[in-house]
Amino acid sequence: MSASLPPPARGRDDLGHLILLAAADVEAMPWEPLRGLAGVHHKVVWQSGDAVLGFIRVDSGAVKPEHTHHGAHHHILITRGSATMLGRPFTAGAYLYIPPGTPHEVADVGPEGCTFFYTYRPVEIPVR
Repeated sequence: MSASLPPPARGRDDLGHLILLAAADVEAMPWEPLRGLAGVHHKVVWQSGDAVLGFIRVDSGAVKPEHTHHGAHHHILITRGSATMLGRPFTAGAYLYIPPGTPHEVADVGPEGCTFFYTYRPVEIPVR
């Protein structure tokens, strides 16, 4: 059983709704260019406000340049291929947690490219 993705979220939907995507459904989702970076694509599978879960694919020879998320937690699980991140080589099955304020990049991408599942969750600041 599968459910379609909701329209892109503008606000937060913390109660959410059920999304069931079989492997074929995720595979069939189109890859979209990521911020004009050559050879870097993504597909979003869930979003609520600025919190996002999805996949990023970096083609062999491409680079996702160093950048910093100052106000967000970033989790990465490499699902296919290999690349260097934070100065270390990683392959499929590797997990990285990148805390807010940590510069990171995707470089030295292997011959089959590198695909990873990611979460991007803004830091929650309590309201007083």
